[in-house]
Amino acid sequence: MRRYRRTVPKIGDGLDAVTAFAGSAAAGMSLFLPFTFGAGAEDNSPYHVTSLINSVPRAAALGLIVAVVVAVLARPINRPGLIWLTATAGAAALAVNYFVGRTMVSADVLTTQNYIDSLCGGVLFGALGICAWRMRWPATGFALGVVVVFVYGEVVAVFTSNSAATADKSAHTPVWLIVAAVVLLAVNTLRHRHGVMLPAVPRLAADLPISPIVAATVVSLSLLVATEWLGREFDGRRGNFWQIALAVAITVVAAFAAATLLPGRDGAGVLVAVSVAAAADSLGDASGLGWHLVLVLVVGAAAVLAGLRWGTSWGVLLGAAVICVFASVAQRFPWSYTWTAGTILVTCVAGLAVGSIRVSYLPSAVLGLGALYLPSILWSIPTGDRQWPTSTTVADESTPARAALAIIVGAAAGLLLLYRIRPAASENATVS
Repeated sequence: MRRYRRTVPKIGDGLDAVTAFAGSAAAGMSLFLPFTFGAGAEDNSPYHVTSLINSVPRAAALGLIVAVVVAVLARPINRPGLIWLTATAGAAALAVNYFVGRTMVSADVLTTQNYIDSLCGGVLFGALGICAWRMRWPATGFALGVVVVFVYGEVVAVFTSNSAATADKSAHTPVWLIVAAVVLLAVNTLRHRHGVMLPAVPRLAADLPISPIVAATVVSLSLLVATEWLGREFDGRRGNFWQIALAVAITVVAAFAAATLLPGRDGAGVLVAVSVAAAADSLGDASGLGWHLVLVLVVGAAAVLAGLRWGTSWGVLLGAAVICVFASVAQRFPWSYTWTAGTILVTCVAGLAVGSIRVSYLPSAVLGLGALYLPSILWSIPTGDRQWPTSTTVADESTPARAALAIIVGAAAGLLLLYRIRPAASENATVS
């Protein structure tokens, strides 16, 4: 990925950046969070709520695959207006599904609508990623939206029990964000309707356009299978070291396999994203962000800009390891202070990770960014701090941190091997 030149943003750049932020935030929430409960939903059945909970990682995996498919199909298009229009259509479908869902009273429908929510979000994420990642300021806005949603989804408890009546019903895409995304995307579609870009740089025959789709399928389904399998091992019994070790190995191998399927060193973003997601999952949950949202926005923006300017995958992996060490000792200190410090730490590392993505093929960036939303095996390791009702047993509080650290070490080994078998890209390489 070529280094962005320092330029003074214009009004149009600012509008593109705000649009990219709103769109990526709405798409990210549809991928990362469960579908909202309607005010009159029949929410007194633990079975229905558990079904919705189980659909969240599956919908995230499906949504990411859709996002990469859309990105691959959109990349060769040299009319930006058509890609913006695709993103607008995805956002509009997301809004329709949202408002229809608010009128439903049957909990059976929620799981289906959660999948539809992720499908629409995948279309929005993939198309908008291609639009935004070609330019500095839209890329910054898109990256900040990814970071904010990632931090929110990692540090806020989505469910606190098996009853929707006590679930946190605010953990969904807010209506104002969906409306803003649709309006801003429609405006940008009109702005770019006459634009024409140079054709994409022809790729070598070995770099098949379908390779990011295969990579997304491999990493998404592998992580999903490992997460659900480990969850079943903890369900009603106590999982052991070897079961966690096997899930860690599957995670690392799947991430490395996906990385090698991408051209050049584009796959580094997948290895980093899987590591950061696991590290963030090792922290405990809270009921909401509150005023910390402002802190996340400020720190996240600074971290993204730092990553765009000086980012390195090794630095991000080191930061992810620091999160794991912090999580293993956090319970010894007052909760409010450790949670604030953990939120800032996760925001810094996630911002650096997103800003550090360097690709030669734009769909690879969509996969690297979306991989942050994939299910982590740490979701299936129940602890007292992790309020995710997957099991009746509770593991040792330091177990998630150790598992995440093992994933990071494995990803670091995979990154070193990837760098050895793939030559470094030229500093003047362009994005295609």
